[in-house]
Amino acid sequence: MKKSLFYKTIFSSFKKRKFQITILLILEFSSFVFGLIFPYFSAKLMQAISIVDLHAVLKFAFLLLILDLIQQTMYFFRREKEISFEEGVSLELQALISKELFSLEQKNFDEKGSNFFSSRVNGDTRNVVSFLSRFTYRITSLLESCGVLIYIFIMSVPIGIYLVCSSLILFFVRYYSSKKRQAQRKQEDAKKEGYASTFTEIIRGIRDIKVLNLREEMVHKTLKDQKQINELHKTNRKVMYKYEEIKWILRKVIDFGVYVLAVYLITRNKFLGLNLIVLYTYKNQAFGLFDHISFLIEDSMDLKYTVNRLYELVDGNTYTKESFGTKYLSSLKGEIEFQNVSFGYREEEHVLKDVSFHIKPNDTVGFVGKSGAGKSTIFGLIPKLYSCSEGNILLDGTSIYELSEQTIRENISVITQNPYLFNMSIRENLKIVNPNTTEEEMIKNCKLCAFHDYVESLPDGYDTFIGEGGVILSGGLRQRLAIARALMKKSEIILLDEATSSLDNETQDFIKNSIEKISKNYTILIIAHRLSTVKDCDYIIVLDEGKVVGIGSHEELIKKNKYYKNLYKHELS
Repeated sequence: MKKSLFYKTIFSSFKKRKFQITILLILEFSSFVFGLIFPYFSAKLMQAISIVDLHAVLKFAFLLLILDLIQQTMYFFRREKEISFEEGVSLELQALISKELFSLEQKNFDEKGSNFFSSRVNGDTRNVVSFLSRFTYRITSLLESCGVLIYIFIMSVPIGIYLVCSSLILFFVRYYSSKKRQAQRKQEDAKKEGYASTFTEIIRGIRDIKVLNLREEMVHKTLKDQKQINELHKTNRKVMYKYEEIKWILRKVIDFGVYVLAVYLITRNKFLGLNLIVLYTYKNQAFGLFDHISFLIEDSMDLKYTVNRLYELVDGNTYTKESFGTKYLSSLKGEIEFQNVSFGYREEEHVLKDVSFHIKPNDTVGFVGKSGAGKSTIFGLIPKLYSCSEGNILLDGTSIYELSEQTIRENISVITQNPYLFNMSIRENLKIVNPNTTEEEMIKNCKLCAFHDYVESLPDGYDTFIGEGGVILSGGLRQRLAIARALMKKSEIILLDEATSSLDNETQDFIKNSIEKISKNYTILIIAHRLSTVKDCDYIIVLDEGKVVGIGSHEELIKKNKYYKNLYKHELS
């Protein structure tokens, strides 16, 4: 996506809400008008106090009270409209970025971690939206400062010129500090994102961390990372405070200069003594003219920085996107062919080397080999989570690069050793892949996987919530639920990636029987460390160091393939 189109897409969300923006601007403008009226009546009140005109004091105090109440009421309505506006735009931006996020290649998530992206989707989109509310406030405050400055010019041109020149000096100090802060913020944000990803992983693995007694090590790691972030934050704050101190000293010197100039003009009868009270009260608002300009520039820098961070997610250069063909097939027969496929997670290191094999529809095929042989990598290439470096992959005789995303992903299900289950009810976990499925179909699929009887034994049946990651279910039950979900999806190809490796023999037999019941209607590929799991497959593909070293049935491989025979002997021993 081009940057201009990205900006246009973002601001179209604002454009859609022209009426809301108009209301907000009207309320802001009204606030500005009241801001101009306030100095006049406040000055009158001070004059009345200075000459002890009690009637006038009460009159102007009452007027200021009414103005305050009206302004506060308008502020309340503005904030209410602002919140509604911000939430609406924020939701649209989050939807836009989330959609783009799903089109990124899997390797981006492997490298960066989930929290890195979620912080940008949630945090940065809100920062973009909050810019508008700050922008309207800055403009209103800027106009108020202009009004006060005009009033001071009417009282005394020399004092007005002095305030403008002094404000310019303060402006350049603030502008320089903002530029410095932006550069340092990038470093701090990069560290924070890395820490957030690490911390998320620790929370996800808290169970294993406790069991492995790694609490001290993990606490030490998080404290070390946090210390680095704190050091950066401390440095940034020191720089900010240094410039704030410089600005404060300049401000006090300039304040003193205002009074010196005012006294000089009073002695020359060029400035009224009573106006000194007005000047004392409103000089800070006059100084605010360039303050608000610098705030606007600073906010614009923040906006540009934040939008650029979001754009990195969609530009297709910083984080590579998935690419698919346009050919759509409503269903696949389940034929899979690898033609001289090579692949590496890093360019310089190939995990698969010149791999070729052909799987016919409705075949059940086992993949075996030592850890790191490339079995799971093949399962990552078939649903196009990764793209091969060399060679081609065909589904039903068509190159995977010609097929649409829907054709590939709708017809392939992957069940891993630890299948991802949502923090929902059993019913919702099943129906999420096919909301239109009937109750009868759902029960039928669960019966095929020997899961229905267990569900029926639960007080809430299919409406039982299973917790985060299906925590209330045993490993075997999670596998059965995942297989049932794959059947609900009605995908023609089912990939079982070591789905039974951590299960006991009885549970493994249950899963194996479930697979046998459905095998005649699906193409099923199974990765297994236990050769007993796959020895009844139609045939087995043997891998070693990223290469195919044997293809055949269990009996054929025992007779002809020395590598497979050694694997089998090793398992028996």
